[in-house]
Amino acid sequence: MKNVALALACAMASLACSAALAAGPQKLTFSVHEPPQAFGPVQVYGPWANDISAASQGTVKIEMLAGGQLGPAKDQLDLVQNRVADMALVIPGFTPGRFKGNDITELPFLWRDPSEAGIAVAKLIAAGQLKYPGVKVLGVAVTGPYQVHSDKKVASLGDLRGLRIRASGPISAAVASALGATPVGLPAPSVAENISRGVLDGTFLDWALLKVFRIIDATPYHFEYPLGGTISLIVMNKDVWAALPDKAKAAFDKYGPEDFAARWGKVIKAQDKAVAEQAKADTGQTIVNPDKAEVDRWTKALTPVVNEWSGKSPENKALLGAFQQALAAAHSN
Repeated sequence: MKNVALALACAMASLACSAALAAGPQKLTFSVHEPPQAFGPVQVYGPWANDISAASQGTVKIEMLAGGQLGPAKDQLDLVQNRVADMALVIPGFTPGRFKGNDITELPFLWRDPSEAGIAVAKLIAAGQLKYPGVKVLGVAVTGPYQVHSDKKVASLGDLRGLRIRASGPISAAVASALGATPVGLPAPSVAENISRGVLDGTFLDWALLKVFRIIDATPYHFEYPLGGTISLIVMNKDVWAALPDKAKAAFDKYGPEDFAARWGKVIKAQDKAVAEQAKADTGQTIVNPDKAEVDRWTKALTPVVNEWSGKSPENKALLGAFQQALAAAHSN
């Protein structure tokens, strides 16, 4: 009788397994607000998703829905938390206050390499020093370092005084003020038009986005000094994560946040370099690479911005120290 029961149990398990295989992999919707032809979806998000699907041993299949099919950039986090999408590309700066400490990469002069900055952030997440309640962080991306781009010549610190500079958030605004400029809050897609209309004199932005938003056509002057950059994350609803098969989780872990940061960093550095080289070859564009004395003047002017952020709380102070250590470790590797 026991043998019969055992045989029946084995048969039922076999049938369940066969049914699961017949049903195919679990589909995971991946919402991306960027256009499907943009370099992010083409060179990073799509290949990464395909690698995970392949490594999951048939348990999951990621379907990327690019172009904001499920909602605009500002709504991506809500799409995941409300389970409209299983996972999404999220820009935490669009949901200020939701994730404490997430703005640390926006601090000036701490880093120049987006791969190293992204890997450092991934290490802080793994250590529990950066927390994202309600979601599982699958990937970390940091823009290239922001530079000064203007329709007026900026060759030294004093040249920024009185200029109206687009700033993307509180830290960016503090940076502009510390440099003697007047910060103006505007979305990146409207910067070029407002420079052309005389509402703005320039912006802080990385080279790649300068081209994406066609701001480079309105800003013939560029000053290279690392003014921080912004984080994007790929996140998954925690309930969706908890229900995934072990093989699927293993695939996501194999291509986890540090792997994604390195992938993204490689692509964004190539994009930044290509745009900068195009500008350098254009006789209508002027790029200033300051000498050490000028760099030191900028760093001295901006150190109070870093100190103010660090001094807001013991948590911020500890996080800054951990970030600097993680940056040093990423740089040494």
